[in-house]
Amino acid sequence: MTARLELLGAVLAGGASRRLGRDKAAEYVGNVRLVERAVLALSSACDPVVVVSSRPDTPTGPWMSIPDLRAGCGPLAGIEAALEHALALGREGVFVLACDLPLVEGGVVERIVAASRNARVCVPSRQGDPDFEPLAGVYSVACLADVRRLLDEGVRSARRLFEEAGGVRVSVSDEAFLNVNTESDLARAEARLGTSGP
Repeated sequence: MTARLELLGAVLAGGASRRLGRDKAAEYVGNVRLVERAVLALSSACDPVVVVSSRPDTPTGPWMSIPDLRAGCGPLAGIEAALEHALALGREGVFVLACDLPLVEGGVVERIVAASRNARVCVPSRQGDPDFEPLAGVYSVACLADVRRLLDEGVRSARRLFEEAGGVRVSVSDEAFLNVNTESDLARAEARLGTSGP
């Protein structure tokens, strides 16, 4: 049996939430804040789980919060901060999960982790452009130099990192990757989950 990867869980919660007009991380779906849903989803496969955000209004809770090392530089900066923290803790990598993907649950996380061994990056495939979800996957600490270089070049997108690191895709139900950006997205997520909690 293959040894389990030792991963840090990192919830990305520092986005500007421009389309919603308020901090998405604090929004409730199924009576649970989005940030808490993401922490819970990662907890089954990762230890510890941290929240990455430089926003002063990001919700707090029984988790550690760490700031972006480069504020305002997008999700790739959040991945950089998470990888730096994982390296300091002696973890092999990070499972990065954006807080605005409320339908990603523990079983989806476990499936991606199981497929990620020996991959520098492993993310789920999905319909759309890109045809993968870069903000719900495993990033090895071996990617850190690439992340720093891309950020130094002005790149903010995790999509480029996936492409340059030779990332692999794992097939997971497309239904898990509803991204909450608007009031209607919140309503769709609520309808899918009901109000029974996580």
